Amino acid sequence: MDMSSAIQLSHSAMGNIVSLEGTPKIRIVIVEKHAAVRRALCKRLSATSHLDVIAAIQEPAEAGAFLSALDAPNKCGPFADVILLGLQNETDEELFKTIETVKHLSRYSAAIIVLAPFADEVERRLMEQAGVASYLLKYIDSPGLIREIESASHRYSTSVSRGM
Repeated sequence: MDMSSAIQLSHSAMGNIVSLEGTPKIRIVIVEKHAAVRRALCKRLSATSHLDVIAAIQEPAEAGAFLSALDAPNKCGPFADVILLGLQNETDEELFKTIETVKHLSRYSAAIIVLAPFADEVERRLMEQAGVASYLLKYIDSPGLIREIESASHRYSTSVSRGM
């Protein structure tokens, strides 16, 4: 599969979009293997005026390539504020690959929120050690997810501005 079929960009992906309230929108990249889940997340989040889904990507490896291409020296500031990373029911080997992907993605100026299919304390701790801002269950309601996105974006932007 080529990257163009796996990555969907919003029309506002290249601009500095501002919400009606005059504050910059929170720019979100969704990384989820299941097309139906990607579509549902896009729909849920796009209904909120201060959130902007800038890309929906199928494979975690493609997310790294996407963010790397956008992290060029001529860009001003972070391209994405939050990365939503959907986890699957994974084997240990796949989990360790995902942890490496999280470590890679954490190099970009974005908070990473993991959406897991079920609670797993060991997985949660490993993800936090790898650099995720939040570990949530996939069945979180829309208002709860939006609050988590706002909180992670704010916490991360505050720690980045302080050089932490």
